[in-house]
Amino acid sequence: MNGLILRLAAIAVLSAAPGIAWTRAIPAWAAFAPAQPVTILGYADDAMEPFLSRDGATLFFNNRNDPPEKTDLHWAERIDDLTFRYRGKVEGANSADLDGVPTLARNGRLCFVSTRSYRLTLATVYCGVWKNSAISDLALQADASVHRLGRLVFDVELNAAGDQLVLADGAFTGGPVPASADLRLARLGPEGFRLTPADDGLFAAVNTRALEYAAAMSSDDLLLAFTRLEGRPPHVRFSTWIAHREQANQPFGSPIRITAIAGDAEAPTFSPDDHALYFHRREGARYTIWRIAR
Repeated sequence: MNGLILRLAAIAVLSAAPGIAWTRAIPAWAAFAPAQPVTILGYADDAMEPFLSRDGATLFFNNRNDPPEKTDLHWAERIDDLTFRYRGKVEGANSADLDGVPTLARNGRLCFVSTRSYRLTLATVYCGVWKNSAISDLALQADASVHRLGRLVFDVELNAAGDQLVLADGAFTGGPVPASADLRLARLGPEGFRLTPADDGLFAAVNTRALEYAAAMSSDDLLLAFTRLEGRPPHVRFSTWIAHREQANQPFGSPIRITAIAGDAEAPTFSPDDHALYFHRREGARYTIWRIAR
């Protein structure tokens, strides 16, 4: 992309005849083919919240994140676009509490969400260094939170450079679904990641009265994919959206729904070339990972 205007994948049909409506063109960056299932050899449990490393070699994910489960971080090695081999849990990351939503920058910085210290710190974001199949130097990113009881960062996404963290800031008033959730930004400083309210405008066209979370950033920071949840349990509707901007650090434009992702599906993540998205979807009683490509 590199700041150039992308070629449209579909051209609007124009007509002067009365009663003919305009057809909205779908840009190439928002047009995807039908989904295909991903296989993780040697793993038979639920697989949720996928993140594909920026070189495409490693798939991170967590198992089911329902309260009765012990949610941990796992990883697998790539065989091909639709096949990975399970390697185990992420050593050095997991605790007795919920640990999930892994994300990795090109420089090896790995971040995730954990509730292990929330009662004491009102913060949930941890980062460390991924090297030799394990994470080290794990540290709480206390300033990535607003430090209010009931407010909780429950999703994170590192950009490729590892100096920005797109997070989902949720307000919980009871039950597993937040009353509100918006995408926000934390920037890396000398003491770790710090929430930057001045950057809230970057997501002004993305955040709505619905819940926005599970962000994914393209390698050049120009595309943002995310999950939107509308309604309240048991009547909820999931959808996946994608937004574009011409230059990094500019606000994202109005998002377009990705119709190739349907059903109980969440948590997109980009392939290294930004031409495919991986995500999880519920099929019957099990959550599995799927892939769509342009």
